[in-house]
Amino acid sequence: MLYFDEAGYTGPDLTNSKQPYFSLASIRMTDEEIARMKKDISYREWGKELHFKGMYKSYQGQKMLDKIFNHPLMDDNHVLPSFASKRYCIYANIVDILVETLYYNNGINLYEGAKNLILANGLYYFAILHPNKDLVTEFENCFVTMVREPSVESIANFYRTTDKLRYDTDIREEFFVMLSEIPPTIQYIKEALTNKKFYIDLTIPLFSISIQEWYKRTGEKESVLFDSSEPFYANKEFMEHLRDMKVPETVVGYGKGMHVYPLPVGNMEIAKSHEEFGIQLADVFASALCFTITPRENKFVKYQDKIKSLPIFQNIKLNIAPSTNDFLEERMKEAAKIDPLDFLCEHSDEINLEQN
Repeated sequence: MLYFDEAGYTGPDLTNSKQPYFSLASIRMTDEEIARMKKDISYREWGKELHFKGMYKSYQGQKMLDKIFNHPLMDDNHVLPSFASKRYCIYANIVDILVETLYYNNGINLYEGAKNLILANGLYYFAILHPNKDLVTEFENCFVTMVREPSVESIANFYRTTDKLRYDTDIREEFFVMLSEIPPTIQYIKEALTNKKFYIDLTIPLFSISIQEWYKRTGEKESVLFDSSEPFYANKEFMEHLRDMKVPETVVGYGKGMHVYPLPVGNMEIAKSHEEFGIQLADVFASALCFTITPRENKFVKYQDKIKSLPIFQNIKLNIAPSTNDFLEERMKEAAKIDPLDFLCEHSDEINLEQN
């Protein structure tokens, strides 16, 4: 069984500065392993649900967390954490929603040669380095507002702010060139914003890559239990459609990012966390990951450093975050026998995209 829980969820609000990261953790355990761990950490004596946010602030809570984090079952074979940088995802979505639509209509595959990643990373890094922080914040807010609440006014505000940023006196030439990819997208804006229900919600991509990773490791289509929280409830039906596609198992994608459709997962059910120990463990790891990567200056910095050093939180490979140069160079060389978007579009009837 795979148990999932999330932390840092703010829905499509990617501009929430107090919660800059979204994390998703999954736990793979048998009933026997769960029984063993409950006994080893004295879960019955603890007598209440495991919640990282309520535990790390007390001495007794930290002692229990130490037992969990250092238990031999809590290793790479049983725990899979992932995260997304919300601010980076703003720029990734600008590329995926707007620029990709423009390129597609002009017969260009933006994902071939990692052109999408190069542009998203370039926009992100130039944005955070730009001296006019208020204008950059306005630009980011206008994009998120436009996608969340498309209207003549919100669309006009975004493109107007894009031009303000492009022609700002402190703009670097490279940033200007990258931003100049955006204004021509307005001719396809209605098409780009058609399926806004799925935009900017980070649950689907992190869940999908987690399922793909478990399938690579085990070859098993595991059943899944979600916490009964908003992101899973809202997306469960769509993920079931990806699982139930009426096509032979097909490998799609580029290089190390290759994955399998139909989505290789078994039954997906929503459960109450207080009834499922595995979900409580997923909460602990998801919340702890957000805790370790979110900058802080309070009295818990020392404890943050302590858990940040744990092996399970080192080098989180499943992420949606700025790329290294080495990663980009590797992706630029990769080719796909089957493009994932072409595959999904070809089989859109099977996954009922328009209906959902």
